[in-house]
Amino acid sequence: MAHTLSPSDLWADVQSVRSQHPLVHSITNLVVMNFNANVLLAMGAAPVMAHAHEEVADMAAIAQALVLNIGTLEPYWIESMRRALQVATKRGIKTVLDPVGAGATSYRNESIRVLLNEAMPSVIRGNASEIMSVAGVVSTAARRWPMPCKAPGN
Repeated sequence: MAHTLSPSDLWADVQSVRSQHPLVHSITNLVVMNFNANVLLAMGAAPVMAHAHEEVADMAAIAQALVLNIGTLEPYWIESMRRALQVATKRGIKTVLDPVGAGATSYRNESIRVLLNEAMPSVIRGNASEIMSVAGVVSTAARRWPMPCKAPGN
């Protein structure tokens, strides 16, 4: 059943965020880090950009949401994302994965596979080609997908 969001629905969501003032732990790419923080602030959330291994689990343990964005990849950040996702999943908080450039390189696909093998995020946010690529990764690697998933074209 499809549901169309009205402007009043969207405003109610904004009001909900503003009243709850959630701490949103973000491990996001360098290109959009400042933009993400400012959007979260404008919405009434409390952003924190934390990727240091020494604090990432502690931060995920107190946050109300987790946002992961693989736009500027490196092994250290992927491990930070994996650790944060592990804690967030155990706590049952909402998680968002933005698989920027999924399908472009084997390293990106392997990084996505590492994260999806840790846990399935609440939301995977991407463009059509990224989502199709992630669907292929999910169908071959992830064991916790809540429903059967096939690679594009299968």
